[in-house]
Amino acid sequence: MLEYEFLQAKKIDETLNYLDKYNKVKLIAGGTDLLVEMHKDDIDNDKVDYLLDISNITEMKGIKEKEDKIEIGALVTHSELVKSELINKNSAVLAQGAVTIGSTQIRNRGTVGGNVVNASPAADLLSPLIALKAEVVLKSVNGTRSLSLPEFITGPYSTDLNKNEILTKVILPKYSDKYYSIFKKIKRRKAVDIARLNMAIVSKVNKENKFEDIRIVPGSATPSPQAFSEIEKELEGANINDINYDNLEEKIGEEMVSITGERWSTPYKKPAIGSLLKKSLTGIIKEVKANG
Repeated sequence: MLEYEFLQAKKIDETLNYLDKYNKVKLIAGGTDLLVEMHKDDIDNDKVDYLLDISNITEMKGIKEKEDKIEIGALVTHSELVKSELINKNSAVLAQGAVTIGSTQIRNRGTVGGNVVNASPAADLLSPLIALKAEVVLKSVNGTRSLSLPEFITGPYSTDLNKNEILTKVILPKYSDKYYSIFKKIKRRKAVDIARLNMAIVSKVNKENKFEDIRIVPGSATPSPQAFSEIEKELEGANINDINYDNLEEKIGEEMVSITGERWSTPYKKPAIGSLLKKSLTGIIKEVKANG
C-alpha cells in the first residue's frame, strides 16, 4: 500500500523549494494519470514519499498572448484549450487534439503540463505541439531553461525533466492566416479511449496553392511522436491540386517502418497511417479551397 506525505504549494517558488529539499516527490494537478497509477498499485514507495499538489498555482494558469508568441500555462486544462478563441484562431490543431481526449470529466481535469510530462506515445497533445514547434519552459532553484518538444521528450514516458524541475508553461509561435492545420485520430472504439493512431499537420499554403513549411507528426506510430521528415520533403512545394495519394500513402508507411522496424502491429498501422495522411491532407485542401 502506498504511503506518502501530502504537500501543497500555491506558488512556483514554493514548489521549487519542495523539489529541491525532498526526494521522491510526485506532482499532482489534474491527477488523471497519477491517480489511475495509484489505484492500480502501479506506483509504490520506491518512487513516492511525497505527493505535492500544485493545482492552485495561479502563475501556471491561463493562456496569454505575448507579441509573436502564445503562452499556455502548464495547469491549463484540455477543456480550456478547446474553448480558447486565441488557440482556435492561431493553433486550431491543438484544440482539435484536446477535444478528442477522454471524456468531458477528463478534459475538465487533465492539464497540458501533465499530458506533456507523461510523454505517452499516444498523447493527443504531443503531435499538435510538435507540429506547431512548441517549446516548454522548465524551472528549478538553479534557473530556467527552454527546450523544444523533440529535445524534451527522450522516449516513451521519458523526458529530460530533472527531479528538481517543474514544467511551468508551453510557448507557441503565432501563425499567419496562410497557415492551415488539422488533427485526425483513429480510436479502438467509439468511447473513451486512447488513440491507436493520430496525426497533426501544420502547413502554409502559398498563393500558387503549394505547400510550404509543412510539418507532419503522427502519434502512436513511433516510440515517441516525431515529425516524418521524408514525407514532409515529398510534399514541400507540391501543388494541392496535384497530390498523388497512393504514392504518399505507400511512402509514409515505409517511413514509419524505417523508424520502428517490422512489428506485430505493422500490418495494421502501415495502411492505417496512409489512410490517416490522406484524410488529413484532403481536410486541409478542402479548407484552403473554401477560403478561396
